[in-house]
Amino acid sequence: MLIAQITDTHVVKTGGRAYGDQVDTNGMLRQAIARLNAFAPRPDLVVITGDLVDHGTPEEYAALKTLLLELELPFYLVIGNHDDRATLMAELDYPHLSGVGPFVQYVVEPYPIRLIALDSTSDEHHRGEFCEQRLAWLSDRLAEQPDRPTIVALHHPPFDTGIVTMDALGPGWADGLNAVLAGYPNVLRVLCGHVHRSIQAVVGGRLMNVCPSTAHQVNLDLAAGAPNPARLAEGFFEMEPPAFQLHRWDGQTMVTHTALIERYRLVAPISREMMEAMATRGDLREMRKKDLVF
Repeated sequence: MLIAQITDTHVVKTGGRAYGDQVDTNGMLRQAIARLNAFAPRPDLVVITGDLVDHGTPEEYAALKTLLLELELPFYLVIGNHDDRATLMAELDYPHLSGVGPFVQYVVEPYPIRLIALDSTSDEHHRGEFCEQRLAWLSDRLAEQPDRPTIVALHHPPFDTGIVTMDALGPGWADGLNAVLAGYPNVLRVLCGHVHRSIQAVVGGRLMNVCPSTAHQVNLDLAAGAPNPARLAEGFFEMEPPAFQLHRWDGQTMVTHTALIERYRLVAPISREMMEAMATRGDLREMRKKDLVF
């Protein structure tokens, strides 16, 4: 099974650009969709881990729906801090969101891996939040199938990344979440967004995975202490290449790959002589040192 993950698409209203006309988030999502549609082998599904739009307005969700019409793969949406819960549920009528509430949490069953989508957003703040009601729901869902391979997806990483501006989420907001996840070794990955970078951490024995954005990335600022206003004023985001992730499950092991959305020039290091030498042994996977003829 192959699961694609994109995140932090920050769609704005049709015809607009984000951050004072600096970032064409809509156009960059369209490029990401084209890359996923063309990828071989084709992913079984796409998980979009939050910050679907930039301001949570009906116009932005309408633009998102238009863009997602181009995606030829099944997809599942996770809410992020830039989204508005009430507007999202009112404007997006996808089957996997039908009947959710009061939080945007649901389970996807018809695949070899079970997907549990969580709502880590706050009504008032950008920081992560996971109340007792959401935690009880998660505990019940995990207890239903404690041995089935499972992926949990939420927007905010439930750990500190070292980028203090993004880690200012409130003390201990994810302690209960991490304690519950630690009791289920069948949870193969915890997929996150929010930080606009590729980041991995093991928390409570569970591998947490943060995906880069399809648009702009967050500066890799690992300076300790409180966020530096002067540094933030210079530029909080950086136009590093947009990327996505692929999570490959072979029935035993899950392997995660990070790939850039833009394709780059190919280099062919295998010469015709090398291919002929390998073919004479009947196994093109076996390359000997003496076969290296350029």
